[in-house]
Amino acid sequence: MSIYLELPDVDKHFPFRSLICGGDELCYPHWHKEIEIIYVTKGRLNLGINDTPIRMEQGEVQFINGGDVHYFLASPESERVVIQFDLNLFQEVAALGSSGYSLRDLFTEMEHSSPSWPEAATAKVISLIESIYEEDTQRREGYAYLIKARMFELLTVILREIPKNRTQRQPKFSEDTLTQSRETMERLERIFAYVELHYQKSISLNEVARYMGFSPYYFTKLFKRNTGMTFVAFLNEYRLNKAKWILLNEDLPMSAVAEAAGFGSVKTFHHFFKEATGISPLKYHKTIFRNNTARMQEESAGADLYDRDIKTSGG
Repeated sequence: MSIYLELPDVDKHFPFRSLICGGDELCYPHWHKEIEIIYVTKGRLNLGINDTPIRMEQGEVQFINGGDVHYFLASPESERVVIQFDLNLFQEVAALGSSGYSLRDLFTEMEHSSPSWPEAATAKVISLIESIYEEDTQRREGYAYLIKARMFELLTVILREIPKNRTQRQPKFSEDTLTQSRETMERLERIFAYVELHYQKSISLNEVARYMGFSPYYFTKLFKRNTGMTFVAFLNEYRLNKAKWILLNEDLPMSAVAEAAGFGSVKTFHHFFKEATGISPLKYHKTIFRNNTARMQEESAGADLYDRDIKTSGG
């Protein structure tokens, strides 16, 4: 496997899109030429950009430059608004100011993480993101004009109020450095894929290190440096996320859930689950699954009632 090029579904005449994403699934390392804005609306989000692990909290914003390799670790019960756009969206503006300061430079040299911004700037950016997403979702008449206006307003906030990165104007990546970064991401992708394929079986750190052709020591350092967590913690979290999905969507005995999620025993499963969530898997299932089932039944009943009303009025 190799890092893949993502081609966002954007209109070439209006190179912009927005979407909302849950955090239940792991997203493999990928890149695209569009700039991406991440706004965490709920929970915590774990991601990596190039070879730097990042943990985002609710209410934080992160910019990802076009061409940067990035991935998202599974972050259950999190939610994020994603905005992707090409710089051609601003084709009316060839340069900012008399110095010829380019848009590409503006996004490259800005501080990309909102915790490093002034509070007022963060509030403005979040307000713009929410307005942009709302317009794109509702798509009322003239929505594209308003989205573009908000994007230009966002440019102005970045230019005037968001500080430049402390490492600005450093020499750009050399070919060797870029190659090393891509190689690291490809290694992570192989590790993620191995876990996805074998998580239901017993997996040891030594086994995965052997699969990758590394010593356990080197593998441990590589994984922790690039994900911000140990491999064992990642594996347990991955299995817990699988278990949560099963508990949310299926009505199975806890022994079957533990086995399907890759835990060696119900006791081990119960221990890790309660330590991570504060409640037992059975209580989680009863609360979440039943609430979910009740909601779906209400929606189904509402749809049936609507259909009957339509038929009655039509008769």
